Amino acid sequence: MIKERLITIIQSKGINNPELERLTGIGRYTWQNIRNKPEREIKEEEILAVAELYPEYRYWLISGEVAPEIGQVSPEYEIADAKLQGRSGE
Repeated sequence: MIKERLITIIQSKGINNPELERLTGIGRYTWQNIRNKPEREIKEEEILAVAELYPEYRYWLISGEVAPEIGQVSPEYEIADAKLQGRSGE
């Protein structure tokens, strides 16, 4: 499940493999394999790299839970919250 959440984060940010390589120091082909090979296990280094890159998702990445009161959300939570915020001004 952590791998699926990590992929969700990367996809939600629209970040490509060369950019991930530049930002994390982990090779673009590693990121490609993570995204495209279901049998490819994820490593601690990759989890930590994404957690460092997107600290607001750390708790969700590891646990699958959000804690917005301490700034820990998920991509889906951010989308839903943005929609609610948009409606509150109507």
